[in-house]
Amino acid sequence: MAETKSANTIARARVEDLALRHGEPNWLKESRLSVWESYLNTPMPTSRDEEWRRTDISAVDPSALTTADFGEVGTARPALPAWFEPVAGSSANPAGIFFQATGSAGYLAIDPEIARQGVIFCDIKTAVEKHEEKIRPYLEGRAGRQADGKFDLLNRALFNCGAFLYVPAGLSIEAPFVSGVGFGKAPEGEGGGAIFPRLIVVAGAGASVKVLHAVGSDGAGRQATSLSSSLSEVYVGEGATVSFLEIQAFADDILSIAKTHNEVMRDGSFRSLSAALGGKQTKADIATFLMEPGAHSDVLGLVLGGGSEQYNFNTIQGHGAHDTTSNINFRVALKDASTSVYQGIIKVDKVAQRTNAFQSNKNLLLGTEARADSIPKLEILADDVKCSHGATVGPVDREQVFYLMSRGLTLPQAEEFIVVGFFKQVLEEFAESYPTEWLAEQFSRKIHETR
Repeated sequence: MAETKSANTIARARVEDLALRHGEPNWLKESRLSVWESYLNTPMPTSRDEEWRRTDISAVDPSALTTADFGEVGTARPALPAWFEPVAGSSANPAGIFFQATGSAGYLAIDPEIARQGVIFCDIKTAVEKHEEKIRPYLEGRAGRQADGKFDLLNRALFNCGAFLYVPAGLSIEAPFVSGVGFGKAPEGEGGGAIFPRLIVVAGAGASVKVLHAVGSDGAGRQATSLSSSLSEVYVGEGATVSFLEIQAFADDILSIAKTHNEVMRDGSFRSLSAALGGKQTKADIATFLMEPGAHSDVLGLVLGGGSEQYNFNTIQGHGAHDTTSNINFRVALKDASTSVYQGIIKVDKVAQRTNAFQSNKNLLLGTEARADSIPKLEILADDVKCSHGATVGPVDREQVFYLMSRGLTLPQAEEFIVVGFFKQVLEEFAESYPTEWLAEQFSRKIHETR
């Protein structure tokens, strides 16, 4: 792929420009450039690659996109966009709130008492300037257990927004930290752009923390498809507990490619819920590695597709030590002509004896043109394990719809009852970590949208 000469497009000049404008230290500039060279030498994924054969990215040429700029992060709270306002309002008194959108100033607030206890919550630029020793190991590529793909490398070379959260050992925080990054409203007729959000969460030994993270955009209006290539990393220390709620709420002109990398250490507990609410096309990889004995993870997912939206979720449960446990529960409901592909793999290393892992994926088809594929896999090298998986794909029960409509409900109202009921088990499971009534409301609202 040839480099373009403009510093505003995705090219080496843009990497150097980022480091210069942000006054980054030499180690970070060199890290960006090294990753950039790897990006150039890594082929673009195609339909011949197993994990990409159901994802068409031909609408986006990364080398032709203009990278979007973000304003400085300050303490004046801006008017929040519709996609982020429900997330920000889901907690009356958050421990901290962070927001960045293209074309406007960012916003950061943290409870002063929590900050006095040694918690770091700030934008990544500030973290590099003031907390270099804490963030450097993660920006230099600690998340390298898995081979980096083309878009992972692109993010690590060009990340230009996002937050860093560090919770010291032994500190338990009940209120959640809220983070949001996305596209601002596009001028009419604007061409395609690109953002590269980064989120790094580090929970020290024995710490406890809740995080809500959202990526999204205002209504469609661009002439060409834009790209969000995001990377979220969560590191759960020994005996720590982390609850992580991730929301994706893009308009129909956005291609979202996201990677979430989680590591759980000895006796740590990680619980996450990924909720997909919109976007032209979404390709998301969620990799969770149980690194030491006693580590546990619950990875949950809810997807509601409408129109011609396309979703592709790939989960990895990596058991790298003995006596580890994990659970994955993904539920997908599809309207209209939307499509979904779920691929999940449980990987158990040879040393990971007494692993206990389960994976479930259920798909509900509301539209006659909707389509869902489920591809569960097991890769087990140990001989003393309990591992299982289950998957279902089926249409909504028309008798249920008829019954509800015979009681006076409209078709959208009947579908709302059915979908929210279908999602209820996952919502209740995650509600042990954080209230989810507001999230159920977002799904209900989308069901009534017409496209």
